[in-house]
Amino acid sequence: MTFELSKKKPVHGWFWYKEGFAPEIVEHAIGSSSPKTILDPFCGVGTALLAAKQKGIDSVGVDASPLAVFISKTKTDDYSREDIEAVKAFLARKLEPKRLSERLAEHPLKWEFELFGPRAAFPKRNYGQILAMRDAIEQEEGRARNLLLLGLLSILPQASIIVKDGGVLKINKSKRALPAKEIFRRKMKRMLKDLEGREAYGHAPRVFLGDARALDIPPESIELIVTSPPYLNNIDYSKIYGLELSLLHMSRAEAEEVRMRAVRSFIGKKMKVQEMPPEVGELGYKIPVIGTYFKDMEQAIVEMHRVLKSGSEAHIVVSNSVIHETHVLVDEVLAEISERIGFTDVEIIVGAERIADVRPQRIKTRESIVKVRKGKG
Repeated sequence: MTFELSKKKPVHGWFWYKEGFAPEIVEHAIGSSSPKTILDPFCGVGTALLAAKQKGIDSVGVDASPLAVFISKTKTDDYSREDIEAVKAFLARKLEPKRLSERLAEHPLKWEFELFGPRAAFPKRNYGQILAMRDAIEQEEGRARNLLLLGLLSILPQASIIVKDGGVLKINKSKRALPAKEIFRRKMKRMLKDLEGREAYGHAPRVFLGDARALDIPPESIELIVTSPPYLNNIDYSKIYGLELSLLHMSRAEAEEVRMRAVRSFIGKKMKVQEMPPEVGELGYKIPVIGTYFKDMEQAIVEMHRVLKSGSEAHIVVSNSVIHETHVLVDEVLAEISERIGFTDVEIIVGAERIADVRPQRIKTRESIVKVRKGKG
Protein backbone atom coordinates (compact mmCIF):
# COMPACT_ATOMS: atom_id res chain seq x y z
CA MET A 1 0.00 0.00 0.00
CA THR A 2 2.75 2.46 0.93
CA PHE A 3 5.50 4.33 -0.92
CA GLU A 4 8.24 2.47 1.00
CA LEU A 5 9.40 0.13 -1.79
CA SER A 6 9.13 2.88 -4.41
CA LYS A 7 12.27 4.62 -3.16
CA LYS A 8 14.32 1.87 -4.84
CA LYS A 9 12.40 1.92 -8.12
CA PRO A 10 13.66 3.83 -11.17
CA VAL A 11 12.19 7.36 -11.41
CA HIS A 12 9.55 6.63 -8.72
CA GLY A 13 12.28 7.05 -6.10
CA TRP A 14 13.57 10.42 -7.27
CA PHE A 15 11.75 12.19 -4.42
CA TRP A 16 10.96 10.46 -1.13
CA TYR A 17 7.30 10.97 -0.29
CA LYS A 18 6.21 8.98 2.74
CA GLU A 19 2.54 9.79 2.11
CA GLY A 20 2.53 8.27 -1.38
CA PHE A 21 1.08 4.92 -2.42
CA ALA A 22 2.52 1.95 -4.29
CA PRO A 23 2.42 1.94 -8.13
CA GLU A 24 1.14 -1.62 -7.95
CA ILE A 25 -2.21 -0.15 -6.87
CA VAL A 26 -2.44 1.55 -10.27
CA GLU A 27 -1.60 -1.71 -12.03
CA HIS A 28 -4.30 -3.46 -10.00
CA ALA A 29 -6.84 -0.75 -10.89
CA ILE A 30 -6.04 -1.00 -14.59
CA GLY A 31 -6.38 -4.79 -14.46
CA SER A 32 -7.40 -6.25 -17.79
CA SER A 33 -9.15 -3.08 -18.94
CA SER A 34 -7.56 -0.61 -21.34
CA PRO A 35 -8.48 2.88 -20.14
CA LYS A 36 -7.55 5.66 -22.54
CA THR A 37 -7.15 8.30 -19.82
CA ILE A 38 -6.36 8.03 -16.09
CA LEU A 39 -6.92 10.87 -13.63
CA ASP A 40 -5.32 11.48 -10.24
CA PRO A 41 -6.92 14.60 -8.69
CA PHE A 42 -4.50 14.43 -5.72
CA CYS A 43 -1.44 13.52 -7.77
CA GLY A 44 1.25 14.12 -5.13
CA VAL A 45 4.61 13.03 -6.57
CA GLY A 46 3.05 11.48 -9.65
CA THR A 47 2.89 7.76 -8.82
CA ALA A 48 -0.31 7.15 -10.79
CA LEU A 49 0.87 9.33 -13.67
CA LEU A 50 4.23 7.61 -13.97
CA ALA A 51 2.65 4.15 -13.76
CA ALA A 52 0.20 5.17 -16.51
CA LYS A 53 3.00 6.47 -18.73
CA GLN A 54 4.98 3.27 -18.30
CA LYS A 55 1.94 1.39 -19.60
CA GLY A 56 1.43 3.75 -22.53
CA ILE A 57 -1.74 5.34 -21.13
CA ASP A 58 -2.55 9.05 -21.21
CA SER A 59 -3.13 10.63 -17.82
CA VAL A 60 -4.08 13.85 -16.06
CA GLY A 61 -2.75 15.00 -12.69
CA VAL A 62 -4.03 17.78 -10.43
CA ASP A 63 -2.65 18.93 -7.10
CA ALA A 64 -3.03 21.88 -4.74
CA SER A 65 0.73 22.12 -4.22
CA PRO A 66 3.09 23.65 -6.80
CA LEU A 67 5.82 21.42 -5.32
CA ALA A 68 3.78 18.31 -6.15
CA VAL A 69 2.99 19.60 -9.64
CA PHE A 70 6.67 20.34 -10.30
CA ILE A 71 7.79 16.91 -9.06
CA SER A 72 5.10 15.08 -11.05
CA LYS A 73 5.89 16.96 -14.25
CA THR A 74 9.62 16.40 -13.90
CA LYS A 75 9.30 12.68 -13.16
CA THR A 76 6.99 12.05 -16.11
CA ASP A 77 8.56 14.30 -18.75
CA ASP A 78 10.40 13.06 -21.85
CA TYR A 79 14.18 13.53 -21.82
CA SER A 80 16.49 13.64 -24.81
CA ARG A 81 20.17 12.81 -25.07
CA GLU A 82 20.80 16.58 -25.10
CA ASP A 83 19.03 16.97 -21.75
CA ILE A 84 21.15 14.23 -20.19
CA GLU A 85 24.37 15.70 -21.56
CA ALA A 86 23.41 19.15 -20.24
CA VAL A 87 23.03 17.73 -16.73
CA LYS A 88 26.37 15.92 -17.00
CA ALA A 89 28.03 19.15 -18.13
CA PHE A 90 26.55 21.01 -15.14
CA LEU A 91 27.89 18.40 -12.73
CA ALA A 92 31.33 18.60 -14.33
CA ARG A 93 31.57 22.41 -14.44
CA LYS A 94 29.40 24.00 -11.80
CA LEU A 95 30.11 21.99 -8.65
CA GLU A 96 33.75 22.94 -8.23
CA PRO A 97 34.24 24.48 -4.73
CA LYS A 98 35.70 27.69 -6.13
CA ARG A 99 32.78 28.18 -8.50
CA LEU A 100 30.23 27.61 -5.76
CA SER A 101 31.96 30.07 -3.44
CA GLU A 102 32.17 32.71 -6.15
CA ARG A 103 28.52 32.27 -7.08
CA LEU A 104 27.35 32.58 -3.48
CA ALA A 105 29.39 35.80 -3.09
CA GLU A 106 28.14 37.28 -6.35
CA HIS A 107 24.50 36.22 -6.05
CA PRO A 108 23.34 36.26 -2.41
CA LEU A 109 19.88 34.69 -2.37
CA LYS A 110 17.12 35.36 0.13
CA TRP A 111 15.49 32.10 1.20
CA GLU A 112 12.39 32.49 3.35
CA PHE A 113 10.46 29.81 5.24
CA GLU A 114 7.38 30.51 7.34
CA LEU A 115 8.27 28.36 10.38
CA PHE A 116 11.88 29.42 10.99
CA GLY A 117 14.89 30.78 9.17
CA PRO A 118 16.22 28.10 6.77
CA ARG A 119 19.77 28.86 7.93
CA ALA A 120 18.91 27.16 11.26
CA ALA A 121 18.02 23.94 9.44
CA PHE A 122 21.47 23.29 7.96
CA PRO A 123 25.13 23.30 8.89
CA LYS A 124 26.69 26.53 7.64
CA ARG A 125 28.60 24.89 4.78
CA ASN A 126 25.54 22.98 3.54
CA TYR A 127 23.38 26.08 3.66
CA GLY A 128 25.84 28.01 1.52
CA GLN A 129 26.27 25.17 -0.97
CA ILE A 130 22.52 24.68 -1.34
CA LEU A 131 21.97 28.36 -2.11
CA ALA A 132 24.90 28.44 -4.52
CA MET A 133 23.65 25.34 -6.34
CA ARG A 134 20.11 26.76 -6.41
CA ASP A 135 21.40 29.92 -8.10
CA ALA A 136 23.55 27.97 -10.56
CA ILE A 137 20.62 25.72 -11.50
CA GLU A 138 18.46 28.77 -12.19
CA GLN A 139 20.85 29.72 -14.99
CA GLU A 140 20.16 26.42 -16.78
CA GLU A 141 17.28 25.96 -19.20
CA GLY A 142 14.42 23.60 -19.93
CA ARG A 143 14.28 20.01 -18.84
CA ALA A 144 17.88 19.88 -17.63
CA ARG A 145 17.12 22.70 -15.20
CA ASN A 146 14.06 20.84 -13.88
CA LEU A 147 16.02 17.61 -13.35
CA LEU A 148 18.73 19.45 -11.44
CA LEU A 149 16.25 21.37 -9.31
CA LEU A 150 14.33 18.21 -8.42
CA GLY A 151 17.60 16.56 -7.41
CA LEU A 152 18.45 19.50 -5.15
CA LEU A 153 15.00 19.56 -3.53
CA SER A 154 15.16 15.83 -2.88
CA ILE A 155 18.36 15.99 -0.79
CA LEU A 156 17.20 18.63 1.70
CA PRO A 157 16.19 16.13 4.43
CA GLN A 158 19.59 14.40 4.30
CA ALA A 159 21.54 17.66 4.17
CA SER A 160 19.63 19.21 7.07
CA ILE A 161 19.35 18.73 10.82
CA ILE A 162 15.56 18.66 10.49
CA VAL A 163 13.51 15.68 11.64
CA LYS A 164 9.99 15.15 10.31
CA ASP A 165 8.19 13.94 13.43
CA GLY A 166 4.59 13.14 12.50
CA GLY A 167 3.07 16.46 11.52
CA VAL A 168 5.88 18.58 12.96
CA LEU A 169 9.30 19.72 11.75
CA LYS A 170 11.90 19.71 14.52
CA ILE A 171 15.50 20.91 14.59
CA ASN A 172 17.69 18.16 16.04
CA LYS A 173 21.25 19.43 16.58
CA SER A 174 22.48 15.90 17.25
CA LYS A 175 21.44 14.72 13.79
CA ARG A 176 24.29 14.15 11.34
CA ALA A 177 23.74 16.13 8.15
CA LEU A 178 25.41 14.69 5.05
CA PRO A 179 27.52 16.99 2.83
CA ALA A 180 25.11 18.72 0.46
CA LYS A 181 27.28 18.86 -2.66
CA GLU A 182 28.26 15.20 -2.49
CA ILE A 183 24.77 13.80 -1.92
CA PHE A 184 23.46 16.07 -4.68
CA ARG A 185 26.06 14.67 -7.07
CA ARG A 186 25.15 11.09 -6.09
CA LYS A 187 21.45 11.82 -6.49
CA MET A 188 21.93 13.24 -9.98
CA LYS A 189 24.01 10.25 -11.05
CA ARG A 190 21.24 7.93 -9.94
CA MET A 191 18.62 9.96 -11.82
CA LEU A 192 20.75 9.95 -14.98
CA LYS A 193 21.22 6.19 -14.66
CA ASP A 194 17.43 5.78 -14.54
CA LEU A 195 17.15 7.74 -17.80
CA GLU A 196 20.01 6.08 -19.70
CA GLY A 197 18.72 3.89 -22.53
CA ARG A 198 15.14 4.42 -21.47
CA GLU A 199 12.79 5.10 -24.37
CA ALA A 200 9.72 6.62 -22.75
CA TYR A 201 8.52 9.20 -25.20
CA GLY A 202 4.85 10.03 -25.58
CA HIS A 203 2.01 9.75 -23.08
CA ALA A 204 3.50 12.48 -20.89
CA PRO A 205 0.63 13.49 -18.59
CA ARG A 206 -1.09 16.82 -18.34
CA VAL A 207 -0.30 18.07 -14.85
CA PHE A 208 -1.64 21.31 -13.45
CA LEU A 209 -2.19 23.23 -10.24
CA GLY A 210 -5.78 23.03 -9.11
CA ASP A 211 -8.42 22.07 -6.57
CA ALA A 212 -9.85 18.54 -6.55
CA ARG A 213 -13.15 20.05 -5.37
CA ALA A 214 -13.49 22.07 -8.61
CA LEU A 215 -11.70 20.29 -11.45
CA ASP A 216 -11.07 22.09 -14.72
CA ILE A 217 -11.78 18.89 -16.66
CA PRO A 218 -14.66 18.22 -19.10
CA PRO A 219 -17.49 15.90 -18.03
CA GLU A 220 -17.32 12.22 -18.99
CA SER A 221 -13.72 12.53 -20.23
CA ILE A 222 -11.90 10.15 -17.84
CA GLU A 223 -11.95 6.34 -17.96
CA LEU A 224 -10.21 5.53 -14.67
CA ILE A 225 -9.40 7.43 -11.46
CA VAL A 226 -6.67 6.25 -9.12
CA THR A 227 -5.91 8.61 -6.27
CA SER A 228 -5.03 9.00 -2.62
CA PRO A 229 -6.45 12.15 -1.01
CA PRO A 230 -4.82 13.57 2.12
CA TYR A 231 -5.45 11.32 5.08
CA LEU A 232 -7.48 12.63 8.00
CA ASN A 233 -4.34 12.72 10.14
CA ASN A 234 -3.95 16.32 11.30
CA ILE A 235 -0.82 16.79 9.15
CA ASP A 236 -0.34 20.04 7.26
CA TYR A 237 1.67 18.91 4.22
CA SER A 238 2.46 22.50 3.26
CA LYS A 239 4.53 22.64 6.47
CA ILE A 240 6.04 19.15 6.38
CA TYR A 241 7.36 19.81 2.86
CA GLY A 242 7.64 23.54 3.46
CA LEU A 243 11.42 23.74 3.12
CA GLU A 244 11.26 22.09 -0.29
CA LEU A 245 8.35 24.30 -1.35
CA SER A 246 10.09 27.46 -0.19
CA LEU A 247 13.35 26.57 -1.99
CA LEU A 248 11.39 25.89 -5.17
CA HIS A 249 9.82 29.36 -5.18
CA MET A 250 12.21 31.18 -2.80
CA SER A 251 9.15 32.49 -0.99
CA ARG A 252 7.17 31.68 2.14
CA ALA A 253 3.92 33.11 0.77
CA GLU A 254 3.27 30.03 -1.37
CA ALA A 255 2.39 27.82 1.62
CA GLU A 256 -0.71 29.84 2.54
CA GLU A 257 -2.00 29.61 -1.03
CA VAL A 258 -1.53 25.84 -0.94
CA ARG A 259 -3.69 25.62 2.19
CA MET A 260 -6.49 27.54 0.48
CA ARG A 261 -6.65 24.91 -2.28
CA ALA A 262 -6.08 21.84 -0.11
CA VAL A 263 -8.59 19.48 1.44
CA ARG A 264 -8.90 20.36 5.13
CA SER A 265 -7.35 17.26 6.70
CA PHE A 266 -5.66 19.02 9.61
CA ILE A 267 -6.79 21.19 12.51
CA GLY A 268 -6.52 24.89 11.74
CA LYS A 269 -8.25 28.17 12.31
CA LYS A 270 -11.85 28.89 11.33
CA MET A 271 -12.88 25.23 11.31
CA LYS A 272 -16.63 25.89 11.21
CA VAL A 273 -18.80 23.05 9.94
CA GLN A 274 -21.38 24.06 7.37
CA GLU A 275 -23.65 21.75 5.36
CA MET A 276 -21.87 18.71 6.72
CA PRO A 277 -22.51 15.42 4.87
CA PRO A 278 -25.22 13.46 6.72
CA GLU A 279 -23.05 10.32 6.77
CA VAL A 280 -20.66 11.97 9.26
CA GLY A 281 -23.21 12.28 12.06
CA GLU A 282 -22.50 13.96 15.39
CA LEU A 283 -18.75 13.40 15.07
CA GLY A 284 -18.51 16.35 12.72
CA TYR A 285 -19.89 18.70 15.36
CA LYS A 286 -17.90 17.13 18.19
CA ILE A 287 -14.61 17.35 16.25
CA PRO A 288 -14.95 20.02 13.52
CA VAL A 289 -11.97 18.87 11.44
CA ILE A 290 -13.86 15.63 10.77
CA GLY A 291 -16.85 17.54 9.42
CA THR A 292 -14.80 19.86 7.22
CA TYR A 293 -12.70 16.98 5.89
CA PHE A 294 -15.72 14.98 4.76
CA LYS A 295 -17.40 18.10 3.35
CA ASP A 296 -14.34 18.72 1.19
CA MET A 297 -14.13 15.05 0.22
CA GLU A 298 -17.82 15.04 -0.70
CA GLN A 299 -17.13 17.86 -3.16
CA ALA A 300 -14.12 15.98 -4.54
CA ILE A 301 -16.19 12.81 -5.04
CA VAL A 302 -18.91 14.82 -6.80
CA GLU A 303 -16.22 16.05 -9.20
CA MET A 304 -14.90 12.51 -9.73
CA HIS A 305 -18.42 11.39 -10.63
CA ARG A 306 -18.81 14.29 -13.06
CA VAL A 307 -15.58 13.72 -15.01
CA LEU A 308 -15.79 9.91 -15.16
CA LYS A 309 -17.31 8.21 -18.17
CA SER A 310 -20.29 5.97 -17.50
CA GLY A 311 -19.20 2.47 -16.60
CA SER A 312 -15.77 3.64 -15.40
CA GLU A 313 -14.21 3.15 -11.96
CA ALA A 314 -12.52 5.22 -9.28
CA HIS A 315 -10.05 3.67 -6.82
CA ILE A 316 -9.55 5.92 -3.77
CA VAL A 317 -6.73 4.99 -1.37
CA VAL A 318 -7.56 6.12 2.17
CA SER A 319 -6.72 5.41 5.78
CA ASN A 320 -8.98 5.26 8.79
CA SER A 321 -7.95 7.67 11.49
CA VAL A 322 -7.81 8.25 15.22
CA ILE A 323 -8.54 11.88 16.04
CA HIS A 324 -8.72 12.91 19.71
CA GLU A 325 -8.99 9.22 20.71
CA THR A 326 -11.94 8.81 18.32
CA HIS A 327 -11.70 6.07 15.67
CA VAL A 328 -13.00 7.47 12.37
CA LEU A 329 -13.95 4.88 9.74
CA VAL A 330 -12.97 7.05 6.80
CA ASP A 331 -13.39 4.33 4.16
CA GLU A 332 -16.92 3.47 5.28
CA VAL A 333 -18.03 7.12 5.40
CA LEU A 334 -16.57 7.82 1.93
CA ALA A 335 -18.24 4.67 0.60
CA GLU A 336 -21.64 5.87 1.92
CA ILE A 337 -21.10 9.36 0.48
CA SER A 338 -20.16 7.83 -2.89
CA GLU A 339 -23.36 5.77 -2.97
CA ARG A 340 -25.50 8.82 -2.21
CA ILE A 341 -23.78 10.79 -4.96
CA GLY A 342 -24.61 8.08 -7.48
CA PHE A 343 -21.72 5.62 -7.61
CA THR A 344 -22.56 1.92 -7.73
CA ASP A 345 -20.75 -1.36 -7.02
CA VAL A 346 -19.11 0.25 -4.00
CA GLU A 347 -16.47 -1.99 -2.44
CA ILE A 348 -13.87 -1.54 0.32
CA ILE A 349 -10.64 -3.44 -0.29
CA VAL A 350 -8.56 -3.68 2.88
CA GLY A 351 -4.88 -3.33 2.05
CA ALA A 352 -3.13 -3.04 5.42
CA GLU A 353 -3.98 -3.07 9.10
CA ARG A 354 -2.08 -1.36 11.89
CA ILE A 355 -2.39 -0.55 15.57
CA ALA A 356 -2.75 3.10 16.59
CA ASP A 357 -1.16 3.50 20.02
CA VAL A 358 -3.49 6.11 21.54
CA ARG A 359 -2.82 5.85 25.24
CA PRO A 360 -4.36 4.46 27.30
CA GLN A 361 -5.82 2.34 24.48
CA ARG A 362 -4.59 0.62 21.32
CA ILE A 363 -6.94 0.89 18.36
CA LYS A 364 -6.85 -1.42 15.36
CA THR A 365 -7.27 0.58 12.17
CA ARG A 366 -6.60 0.10 8.44
CA GLU A 367 -5.63 1.49 5.08
CA SER A 368 -7.91 0.53 2.23
CA ILE A 369 -9.13 1.25 -1.29
CA VAL A 370 -12.66 2.50 -1.79
CA LYS A 371 -13.55 1.16 -5.23
CA VAL A 372 -16.62 2.62 -6.96
CA ARG A 373 -18.20 2.58 -10.42
CA LYS A 374 -20.17 5.21 -12.28
CA GLY A 375 -23.37 3.59 -13.50
CA LYS A 376 -24.31 3.55 -17.16
CA GLY A 377 -27.13 5.60 -18.57
